[in-house]
Amino acid sequence: MTIEIKQRLLPDGRPNKPSRSMKPQYITIHNTDNSAPGATAESHSRYILNGSGGREASWHYTVDDHDIYQHLRDNEQGWHAGDGNGPGNTTSIGIEVCMYQGMDEPKAWQRAAELVALLCKRHGLGVDRVVPHKHWSGKACPSRILPRWSEFVKMVEKELEGMEKPKQQDYEGHWAEASIRRVMDAGIMNGRNTGFAPNEPITRAEIAVVADRILKQVQK
Repeated sequence: MTIEIKQRLLPDGRPNKPSRSMKPQYITIHNTDNSAPGATAESHSRYILNGSGGREASWHYTVDDHDIYQHLRDNEQGWHAGDGNGPGNTTSIGIEVCMYQGMDEPKAWQRAAELVALLCKRHGLGVDRVVPHKHWSGKACPSRILPRWSEFVKMVEKELEGMEKPKQQDYEGHWAEASIRRVMDAGIMNGRNTGFAPNEPITRAEIAVVADRILKQVQK
């Protein structure tokens, strides 16, 4: 699973940033409660960078049907859970899911589920550590997702299951599979982050790197 995350990190010293470290133990899901056209993930990233309207408010990610923006590092506290210095703010990663008019909402939920699964995997968290904002402060949030919370959790579980399954390599069954495995095991060729791409052309620079690796193997 490949997820593009656009980083627009909130600098230290801003009034809407606690600037305190944390070890993530939960993931808290919110809806933005902003249905205005244009209330995208990108616009919320600008909102945070511009001071959150003077509020002490910040969270880690905003998701819509096109983009994911990151505002705080995973190991930084935010102000999003409404519980002051409680565990919602001090131990959980906050994710805001957009709900603006005209948005493809199922697609945004899917992207959010993919992000949550990635974060669970990264930080060793189970789905029992994925909670709604309501869990911390009693607020009816995420307003759109909360009535279908169990459905959203199942989406996260499905993404996690997909991550656990061994990924079929793109060279399996290829006529050169045995050779590809040997050069990869020897560290001569590694492919790309999306796979080995056995039928893609190779550049002169890539040939030079491969030749250099072979020379190093011979000279050992």
